[in-house]
Amino acid sequence: MHVFHTLSHPSRRSRNLLRALALASLAVAGFVLPFVWDVLAAINELPKMAWLQAVLAQVPLVSWLMMFVWGAAIPAVLLLSMQVWPTHRLRNAAMVLALMLVAVTWYVHMPASSRCAAIYPGATWACEVLQWGYSLSLGIATATYVFTMLAMGFSALGLLAESFEEAPA
Repeated sequence: MHVFHTLSHPSRRSRNLLRALALASLAVAGFVLPFVWDVLAAINELPKMAWLQAVLAQVPLVSWLMMFVWGAAIPAVLLLSMQVWPTHRLRNAAMVLALMLVAVTWYVHMPASSRCAAIYPGATWACEVLQWGYSLSLGIATATYVFTMLAMGFSALGLLAESFEEAPA
């Protein structure tokens, strides 16, 4: 059974497989999330484009909220790409990579969200929600990525098994 076929024609058995994949993805994402934050911190140390940093610093709240847009776009495209036939895989992969480049570039150049309370002193609660939202958003994006990789792996195994079944004896 192919996971990609399962997404378009769900049966009871395939829904259970998708649930199992989703739970496994959440477990793996929970395990690797601290490493993802470390990678983002390392990327944040790279040289920056001063002009982009200055532009985003002019409107920190908009910069932070747009990060949610970029962060949501990546899992959305990943999930949508799973339902598209293989002929569009290259286009979908290019779109995901482009969105990842935009998201990482934006993240590196926006004002640090940890400065929210200093920039907006009366909005400490909103700043805490912002920090919580970033963690949740990154966790969901990571889980979606892991889900996509697991689904592709199971689909590849399904195709391999079918090729062995069809091979002449």
